[in-house]
Amino acid sequence: MFAARLKQARELRGIASQRALGVLMGLDKKLASSRVNRYETEVSGIDLDGLGRLAEVLGVPMAYLVAEDEETAEAILCLGDMSGKERAQAMELLRKLKK
Repeated sequence: MFAARLKQARELRGIASQRALGVLMGLDKKLASSRVNRYETEVSGIDLDGLGRLAEVLGVPMAYLVAEDEETAEAILCLGDMSGKERAQAMELLRKLKK
């Protein structure tokens, strides 16, 4: 799921190439494309620092990139786009639905 979400987020943010994303993450230009390609093809994993840089560059919460399913990923994006007050209201509603 991580690899597919990474590629989707990169494309949605208009970052045309793996190299461009890698450079935005602070990777060396010579290594940027191959490193991001390894993430997108699940050849290599990523550590928490790298995941944090990816999320920051892509403008998404880290949890979105590693969510277990699409519904959870979508909920994370929605919550991330809300104000603190809206998030509190959404959480209150979720707690009521859970009962």
